[in-house]
Amino acid sequence: MVSRDTVVHLAVVLVTLIAGWALFSLVPGLSDTVLIFGTLILYGVLFAGSHLVLALRGEDGLVPVSSRWRFVGFVAFSLCLAAVALLTEPIPLGPTTSDGVLSALWFAGILGYWLLEAREGYLDTAGTGDRS
Repeated sequence: MVSRDTVVHLAVVLVTLIAGWALFSLVPGLSDTVLIFGTLILYGVLFAGSHLVLALRGEDGLVPVSSRWRFVGFVAFSLCLAAVALLTEPIPLGPTTSDGVLSALWFAGILGYWLLEAREGYLDTAGTGDRS
């Protein structure tokens, strides 16, 4: 039997592919900024869309709802950093640039995401129920 997660993932991928095809082939003369934002939004929907749909519905399925929300938040955070990096010129900041700072923020974000997921997984397996 096909899981609910798989059905939602397939639906989101198909909608994203159709929207991407429409954006990039049916609308002539789009500016680079619109194409960048369109691409980032499509990536966000592709990577986190099914988790967002299932989290909004409150369905656990194979992944807890709280974990789905963390993943959606991390993808949104990553895409915002990517948008800033792509749409602005790097600014020198001492020995690094603004793009280096954005990269450091992303690495800190992924480390924080991994630590939160590891903690939640540990608490689930330990059965402590203490999530404070």
